[in-house]
Amino acid sequence: ENMAEAVWGTLGLYGLKGRILAITMDNASNNNTLMTCLEARCQTEGIDFLAKDARMRCMPHTIHLATLKVSNYI
Repeated sequence: ENMAEAVWGTLGLYGLKGRILAITMDNASNNNTLMTCLEARCQTEGIDFLAKDARMRCMPHTIHLATLKVSNYI
């Protein structure tokens, strides 16, 4: 929730509320909370934003995690 407050404030500061389609982030569980809170704030202001559609996983991070898993079996 603290992260959502910081992101929401930054979006407002730069006039980006309602202009963000997606956010790229890693797989940390606190990012789920961030996206849910951002979705709620957007809904309050009438902005169309769905957390499940707007969260983009960082592909290099995903590849790195997969490589670590594979290396455990080598």
